[in-house]
Amino acid sequence: MSEDMAFNNDITAEVRHWKKPRQRSNYVIQIQNHTGVVSDPSYAVTPTYSQKLEKYYNQKYGQVITPIAILKSLSVISSTFRDNVKIWVLHVAPSRQLKSKTSEEQTRIFTKKKLVYAGSDFTIHGLEKEYGDKINNKCLMINDLTLLLASKATRTKSRLIDGLSELASEGLYIYSDWQGTKIIKARFSLIANITPTPYLRNRRTLLENTFANRCLIVYHQLTEEEMSEANLNRESRNSMKIERFKQTLHERDIKITRDDLVRFNEYAKRWRILGAYTSSSAVFDMIKSVTVAYAILSGHDKISSEEYRLLDMLELHVRSPFENVKLMILELAYQGRSIRDICLILDRDYEKYRPYVSRVIKEYRTSGILPSSFSKAERSL
Repeated sequence: MSEDMAFNNDITAEVRHWKKPRQRSNYVIQIQNHTGVVSDPSYAVTPTYSQKLEKYYNQKYGQVITPIAILKSLSVISSTFRDNVKIWVLHVAPSRQLKSKTSEEQTRIFTKKKLVYAGSDFTIHGLEKEYGDKINNKCLMINDLTLLLASKATRTKSRLIDGLSELASEGLYIYSDWQGTKIIKARFSLIANITPTPYLRNRRTLLENTFANRCLIVYHQLTEEEMSEANLNRESRNSMKIERFKQTLHERDIKITRDDLVRFNEYAKRWRILGAYTSSSAVFDMIKSVTVAYAILSGHDKISSEEYRLLDMLELHVRSPFENVKLMILELAYQGRSIRDICLILDRDYEKYRPYVSRVIKEYRTSGILPSSFSKAERSL
């Protein structure tokens, strides 16, 4: 077993004991914010669509997955945004843990004209030929990014990821091949699912093409008990229904204050490190879009405590459970800790694990996640 693998196995086992236990509570219509105060008593009388949707997702898929399922619904709402970025969701979770099911839910909540199901095996040329500008202001759904990446040659895969990245940032992608020059001009939101191993294997490609930094990447990993409960509830889950969402507010109806922007920035600074993003400004834009979309889902014309409650729930899913050790090193290095301190906090022998910690810090610095000013930690003085 390699040094890296041994280190990860040893530390991950210990880290599990440090993780805060998930909070379990039955859904009530009087949704509380983080202070425990009901934000608006009228919600107890007339539940908003967002409250109905949360109850539906809770009962159908459980509380662990509910925030991610809601985020996918917000991605669909954001597909028509003009002033805010359209939400691109990359959902990372093990096989058979309801990634596809929560994506399919969007076809029940929204009309078909808002969604484009691209399947799991297409090229950028196929996307242009099949849909062209028809995907503009819609939500592109990729059920299995694992299969999509595995079925492509390196050059084809790189062109596809590069094309999606360009469309996310510029709304325009131009490329040439033996068939001539192709142009895709469209802006759309995106929902894609992938399993952990292919994601980690392809992450360098995804980052180099800036695709990963355009996505709000969320993770979950159900326990055996949670999986067993999900299996037992499969029959009742399949019979559950929810009414379609009828949108009454639009992007420009939502008022955002200066205080909101300050709070978004605080979330963005935390999420950049938790999710190992290279830019807090990109994370800020995604957070702003999430709150605007949730306000639309809730029928709010301003950002309320309910939108911040959703951000708090999502924050638990921004940090990958599949890379506990590396992310812990990142967080400690970001605090300015030396390599010696990091080894001490992780209860690892300094001489033995110093090279590994140094490599992890260097990796994050090279990708721009840690600034070069963190040389103090690397010197471990």
